[in-house]
Amino acid sequence: MFCIEALVIAGRPVLITLPITAVLVGLMINASHLDLMEFWAAAPIVPIALFIAALFCFVALAYYLGGRQILKCDLVEALRSDYMI
Repeated sequence: MFCIEALVIAGRPVLITLPITAVLVGLMINASHLDLMEFWAAAPIVPIALFIAALFCFVALAYYLGGRQILKCDLVEALRSDYMI
């Protein structure tokens, strides 16, 4: 369940912003009368991919650390006592 939640938290911003960014970049390329191949030659694809990978890695790390902490304690006792160790 933690894996699905981590994918939703990290994937939702990526899935929302990539199409919007692609449309806006297309409009800006069209407005500037730039050749598409000239843009693709200088497009920052690798830094964007590294940023997305880092986003997924840090969200996964946060969920891993939280899940590891939850798995160490007794869940029944934690729910019964109103605080988490």
